[in-house]
Amino acid sequence: MKRILALVSALAFATALSATTTAAAPAPAPAGEYCAVEVTPLGSPPTATRPTCFPTQAEVDAYLAEVTAPSAARSAATTASTVLGTVYKDANYAGGSLSFYGSGTCAGVTYGFASLDAAWQNTISSAKAYAGCYVSLYTGASYGGTQLLCTPNCPGLGSLNDRVLSLVFRPAS
Repeated sequence: MKRILALVSALAFATALSATTTAAAPAPAPAGEYCAVEVTPLGSPPTATRPTCFPTQAEVDAYLAEVTAPSAARSAATTASTVLGTVYKDANYAGGSLSFYGSGTCAGVTYGFASLDAAWQNTISSAKAYAGCYVSLYTGASYGGTQLLCTPNCPGLGSLNDRVLSLVFRPAS
């Protein structure tokens, strides 16, 4: 009986030590996040699109080239997707990036993202716009709070640094 108790005690101690050691092990530092997400024109039915992320900028660039390439499968009435802009986790367009693509350029169309994915909320430090767009950044969801208009680029966000919750790509006019 004493042997069984000693064996059970030793097993319980080993299990507790293993759990403590595993829990105390530091998590690996994340490599940069490089993501892309589709954004829809304002007034369109909202879509719950989550970003598609990759470990490197080259991989997200390849993904964007694929989703924005003309396709024979698209009908003539369907416009090819276009990269509208990119936000970055660090100032001066560095760090992880989140690129937004839509059904066309900003010529006469405004695209909105009323609530950034949780992984991107309050992390943005710089922004660029393309395809005839300016980008407006907001501290509140659904385009509320303080606004910063990038015409078309912002290498830094000043008081909005790491405070952006929503954004709009609008015609550059």
